[in-house]
Order: sequence, then structure tokens, then C-alpha cells
Amino acid sequence: MMISDKICTQCKGKLMCGLSTCPLFRKFDSFRNLKKEILAPSPPNYMISWKGYPQVSIGPNLSLSGIHKKPYDLKLEEFVTIRANELRTYQKASIRQSEETALSINPVDFDVKLKHIPNRLSPHGFNAYATSITPGDTKIPEKIYSVVDSFDIKAQDSILKLEKYGFDYLVQILSTGNLGLKNQRKLVPTRWAITAVDSSLAKDLFLKIRNKDEIKNYELYKVNHWDNHFWIVLVPWGWGFEMLERWHEGDVIADFEYARLKKDYAKNITGAYYSARLEILRHLEKQKRQATCIVIRQIGNKYIYPVGVWHIREAVKQGLKNKPEKFSSLCDLEKRLNSELDWKTWKKKSTIWKTISTQKRLKDFI
Repeated sequence: MMISDKICTQCKGKLMCGLSTCPLFRKFDSFRNLKKEILAPSPPNYMISWKGYPQVSIGPNLSLSGIHKKPYDLKLEEFVTIRANELRTYQKASIRQSEETALSINPVDFDVKLKHIPNRLSPHGFNAYATSITPGDTKIPEKIYSVVDSFDIKAQDSILKLEKYGFDYLVQILSTGNLGLKNQRKLVPTRWAITAVDSSLAKDLFLKIRNKDEIKNYELYKVNHWDNHFWIVLVPWGWGFEMLERWHEGDVIADFEYARLKKDYAKNITGAYYSARLEILRHLEKQKRQATCIVIRQIGNKYIYPVGVWHIREAVKQGLKNKPEKFSSLCDLEKRLNSELDWKTWKKKSTIWKTISTQKRLKDFI
């Protein structure tokens, strides 16, 4: 059973999910002595809500646990504990408002005064309306100011100029309305900004690899993390990308693109599609090659609730660092897939596999 935010909010430790212990509720006591006035750091991490658009909730996530580690290196239970000890403070703001604090590349201490002490448990911590949010010192390099203050640079180009500051930073400054042409700047809900940054970086990488030679072998990369099992297939072919996903014993869902980047939204896989695709393109750009890729993701029962698309991006990245199995033919690759998963069920949903296994190209006759 997949654990949803809605179940956790209703349950509050009653184990409606069927788990033997609640990884969230056991940390609820840390909020018992919470006061209305708080001084706590933000990683930095601004969240822009999508509900009520264009009048949205905006504010920093505050870390009450004092723990700052790379999420991918933690056990899932540890990550949930840290996430449950976050306080999302917010105020209502117009979608046109800009947040300079979000430009800081270092954690910022916020002095926050809450209207009420939060008492509603969520898998992502607590939400609390703030009567005031006062930031501390920030660190903003001159190069960032030079891009942000240039109102004639498109958001796509600004993202590329500031890429070295990291993916999360790009999402933060885009979502807080600090990038783009002057008359187009506005707050962007965080979930939309993540996909926008994924897509902007992917477009640049695609232009770099689309005319490169194909990889030489059929390759299979594998990685398991938090009961998410990934098989990453690379085929010596022109650019194509498909992601297949299955939750527990449910149906296989899929989205794909072929020869060019997808123009419509990946309505089945949603944001995870773009996160996985970005890491595939990064991998191919480093090799100066192109290929067709199929990412297969099987989610097991121990994955207690979705933690975000960053997890897919990081898992695919780590998987591509592993040594691949190489095959000389598609037939040999298929035999390997048959030995490790119910491939007949998966490939019925795969448009890309049908294409590469049935379509002939001019080079096949040479």
C-alpha cells in the first residue's frame, strides 16, 4: 500500500497505513514545546504553493532538527524523521512579489512569529501561518546579481548561466520570481519550477548530443534505493527516451519521446520523467554520444511514501556511475531483462521497445 499525505494527515499515528510503527508520529513530541516566536535556519529552502494561484502561500522551510545531511545517504526512516521536523512558515503573497532572500547561497536564519502553534501532522512537517518573517544575513555573489538584475535575459538563458550553483538553487530563484524578462517575472509554484529547470537544462544538453555518434553497445545499468529498483537501458540508436513505472503490483504506466524532446506534459509519470531524463542526457553528454534510453522503475512496499522527484534524479545519477552490463545485440539484452523481471508485462507498455525491436534503418542493410 502506498502511503499518501492524505492518509498521514488523517491518521496521526493510528497506523491506518498498516505499518507496525509510525516514522512520523514518534517525532511529534518535538513540537510540544514549540513557541510562537522561532529563530531557526532555512537550508535555504523557499516553498511556493500552487494552491490558490495566483494568490499563493510563500515562505521558508525551517529546520527544527538541526540536521543537514545529503538525503540520498540516509535511510528512508531517517529522511522521514528529518522531514517531519520541518516547519513550513508562510504568508500570503501576490504572484508578482519577489524574494531577494532566496538568492542567498548560504543557509539563512529566520526570525519568525507564528499566528498559532501548529498541531496538524504532515509527512512534510508542519505548516504555520506567520505574522512576520524576518531574514538574517545573506550571501549573494556578484555574478548572481549580474544575472538577476539583467531584465533582458530569458529565464532559460539565466538558468544556464547559473547552473554551477546547483539544481536546488536554480529552482529556488526561478520559483521566487528572480529570473526572466522584466515583464514576465513572477512567482512560480515550486513543483512547476522543478520541472521547468529539468526541462531547461535538458534542452541545452539535447542540442549538444543530437548529432553525436551512437553508443557502441547495448548497456544495462542497475540501482536499488529505498525499495525503488531501477533498470536503465541504453540502446545504440538515435535519441529516444521512455520511462516505465510500476507501484507494487499495480499496472505499468509509461511516457515517451522519440527523435526530439517531448512537447506535451508527461501526464502518467509526471515530474519524475523529466528528472530521470535530465540525468540520462548528462551522462550521454559526458560521453559525447547519443542513444535511446528506457528507464524502468519498480517501487516496492517498503517505500512508505513519495519523497519527491529529487530521489529519482539522484537514483538515476548514482545508477549511471555503476559499471554497466554490455550486450552485443538487443536479443541478448532482452534475455537479461527476462531473467530479472516480468519483462513481458513491462514491454507491452513500451512504445520505444516496439520501435527499436521492429523498425529497420538504412545502416542495418549496410
